[in-house]
Amino acid sequence: MPEGMLLKSYPWASSLSDPDSSFTVKKFCMENALPYDDTLMPLPVDSFISYGKSFQQRFVTNVENKQVMKLRPTASGIEVHLENDEFVEASHVVIAIGVTPFANVPAIANSVPAEFVSHSSAYGPLDQLLGKEVAVIGAGSSATNMTALLHERGIPVTLVGRRPEIGFAGTPQLRSRFQRMIAPSGGIGDGWTMGLCATAPWAIHMLPSSVRLRLAYPRALGPLGGAFMRDRVMGKVPMLLGQNLRRLDIVKDRIELSFGMAQRPLRVDHVVFATGYKTDLGRLSFLSEDMVAQMRRIESAPALSRHYESSIPGLHFIGPAATNSFGPVSRFVHGTPHPARHLAKYFAAILPQRRIQVRKAHGIQVAAVR
Repeated sequence: MPEGMLLKSYPWASSLSDPDSSFTVKKFCMENALPYDDTLMPLPVDSFISYGKSFQQRFVTNVENKQVMKLRPTASGIEVHLENDEFVEASHVVIAIGVTPFANVPAIANSVPAEFVSHSSAYGPLDQLLGKEVAVIGAGSSATNMTALLHERGIPVTLVGRRPEIGFAGTPQLRSRFQRMIAPSGGIGDGWTMGLCATAPWAIHMLPSSVRLRLAYPRALGPLGGAFMRDRVMGKVPMLLGQNLRRLDIVKDRIELSFGMAQRPLRVDHVVFATGYKTDLGRLSFLSEDMVAQMRRIESAPALSRHYESSIPGLHFIGPAATNSFGPVSRFVHGTPHPARHLAKYFAAILPQRRIQVRKAHGIQVAAVR
């Protein structure tokens, strides 16, 4: 995420899960003299990243930064093959990969060279877009954030969306006790339904899959700009709204966006698709086609047991990949406590002892925790 972005979620609902729920975003900001309010101000992504790094250093010190090349089920568990011919054999593997592998770019862009198109998830720094004229496609938080940041960097930008208007969350304000009773805040949205989804993903898991799918991507959680982005975008940048993108063509070293007959084509240097994410197991290069084919799915996401386990024994998914099984809270940082606590308790019960098995792969000793 580019420097200067703002999280759309409430700061109070953006904390990671530790065993005692003690190291919250609020505590981190207080310790480091950073501005903070539970609801009345947004959380800058820079503060959140610093909090995440501090969380990791405090609670999860034994992190190895290695690329997973493939997973291979065995009779006793799963082999995790890493770069440099290393592998680890484990009885259980938890995949917690977030959304980045599932960046959703419309098929219309598939044949366009990468120098002309990208997804909003590709950006930390925006330096590679300096000196270019850019079109941002989308109508949600990523699109409005990206548009504002490009404009404020002096990069000419046009926001393009299918919707006739851009929606923004309401300005945060203190709510009365009556308002909280009528529509309690559940961390991912207001109202009793969103509150249930946020606090009881285990209950959502018990519902029929058709109901879970409707809850997973409700209209209330559809594309929506953050409350604090309205004044940084509206009236500041040109917009083409209510437009269906029909063609992308390379014309004289630029990319041309064609719409319906009533709208003239738009020609720019680069198009950024801020078009969200869609879980698709086929996008995970470390899963073989055979593994994906044999895995039971709900649409293109894994169908998970109450222990977040897929139909391949010992292979678990948490985070956004679990949305179709546990509801929309899986898409948010606010959704980290349930899988973290549930799986910690579950593994402690079924794995009472830790055994270290050292194996050699191409002359390299590998320690496998079982």
